[in-house]
Amino acid sequence: MEQVQAMLDGMDDRTAVFGTLFVTTTLLETLLDRAFAPYGITVKQWLLLITISSLFNEPPTVKQVARAMGTSHQNVKQIAVNLEKRGFLQLVKDANDARVTRLITTEACRAFGEETTEAGNAFMGEAFAGIDETDLRGARNTLFTLWQNAMQMK
Repeated sequence: MEQVQAMLDGMDDRTAVFGTLFVTTTLLETLLDRAFAPYGITVKQWLLLITISSLFNEPPTVKQVARAMGTSHQNVKQIAVNLEKRGFLQLVKDANDARVTRLITTEACRAFGEETTEAGNAFMGEAFAGIDETDLRGARNTLFTLWQNAMQMK
């Protein structure tokens, strides 16, 4: 760990943040994939479920979820179809426009959320241990700006 810190100290801040962001994302994805394995879902599938349940009051369309996740319609559709096979989602044609597919979470999805809440809170506690509220707010603001910049570059 000290060796990595020494290497990062030798980099300019943007390079260090950019590289650390990717390495941390990969590590967190690996840890969460392992934690979700008993439930038969991946981190990407979990992220789609969280996006639907956290950002939308009504069942969103595939296109709305893709936009919110910063990914393609095809990617969301593929993930959603796999979640439908596992009973976590229903893909339903919109009542007003048959070209539009809406994503509806199921009771199995809600049960999964309830069952994993405590473990999720413990994971978040460990992941953010030692980070005070001021630093956390700064990281949130920085990541949001980085996300906005990436969306403009798209």
